[in-house]
Amino acid sequence: MSIDRLRDDLLIAAALAEFSYRHQDTDSELARQAWVLAAETLDTYDLDSYQSIDALRAVAELEPAGVSEPPIDVE
Repeated sequence: MSIDRLRDDLLIAAALAEFSYRHQDTDSELARQAWVLAAETLDTYDLDSYQSIDALRAVAELEPAGVSEPPIDVE
């Protein structure tokens, strides 16, 4: 798996979680579905929400150096 795929999946999970948080009062069902999708995405990498932020930071630090391997063990 490429570092680009990992970064994209982590960004999608973060965006879904943010969407869920912002819309929990306006559309609770849609917010719940977004949260479930975010959790499923993170489960793919066996990460929780806090670990995903750390992984995103690590990916951002590796990209300028041209590193192509993800900072976590993914299969």
